[in-house]
Amino acid sequence: MEPINQFLKNSKKIKDNNDKLYDSLIQHPRIIELIENSDFEITRSMIRNDLLQLKRYTEQSLACEKCSSLGECINHPQGYVPSIDVRGGRIHIIYSPCPTKIKDDAFREKEKMIESYHVPKDVKDATFETVFLDPDSNRQEIIKRAIGTSKKIIEGIDTKGLYIHGSFGIGKSYLLGCIANELKDQSVSSIIVYVPEIIRDLKAGFKDGTTDKKFNTIKNAQVLMLDDLGAEDVTPWVRDEIITGILHHRMVEGLPTFVSSNYSIEELEYRYSRTKENGIEETKARRMTERLRALCEEVQLEGSNYRNN
Repeated sequence: MEPINQFLKNSKKIKDNNDKLYDSLIQHPRIIELIENSDFEITRSMIRNDLLQLKRYTEQSLACEKCSSLGECINHPQGYVPSIDVRGGRIHIIYSPCPTKIKDDAFREKEKMIESYHVPKDVKDATFETVFLDPDSNRQEIIKRAIGTSKKIIEGIDTKGLYIHGSFGIGKSYLLGCIANELKDQSVSSIIVYVPEIIRDLKAGFKDGTTDKKFNTIKNAQVLMLDDLGAEDVTPWVRDEIITGILHHRMVEGLPTFVSSNYSIEELEYRYSRTKENGIEETKARRMTERLRALCEEVQLEGSNYRNN
């Protein structure tokens, strides 16, 4: 058992510390402002009863003034600012998201508006402001159409997407990224899919049972962008079950769809009508391209091969 004289000494030390803390708190600008502006009466006894709560309140940042970024937030929990609430004659701290966290959360939420499968970062980050306007290209004309189409989607107006075709390396994929970011800025989500790789993913999914989930995610995207359609190995399963399946669902549901390809739709139909397994199947290929035409306006992008420059 603690000796009585030691107990008295410790009690006096605690009281002295509390008195010092009380004196410093009632002179602290933040506590003075709190007392003057609070909707509740804050008495001296209330301050004495909740010294540690008020000390914590004075030590934290209220409007990110002590923090340079969310990662360097001094508060605990990080990203939240304290405010004082009085209930039952006691002082309580409540926490709300700080201005920096609110901005960061909004940014992260916007970032989730674009989901991508095997798409390069420069495509995912592309914007119309960063597009190179080659005078020898019709890129400016295509951009105007892309912006107009994006605007209709943002406003909820039924519209066809674009089927952008042209030779290698002229920026077809980049334009899809521009459209996706234009939509993202207005909180419209999209999925960009690099077709050859997602076909491999769907095949691999048969082993772990993920094929249906991936397929349904893609076909039900708010806005879908199929990048490099026609570059994949053409098989009856790819044509009839995957590509036609996606296009048919989106046509029936009226979901905006964009496509990039090295082939015109007519050339694509010829390519998809021939498979090693079944030979020539023009009707099945036409079934696919009819859905493409129902979903997209075909435009040809012209210009130089920028990958080789």
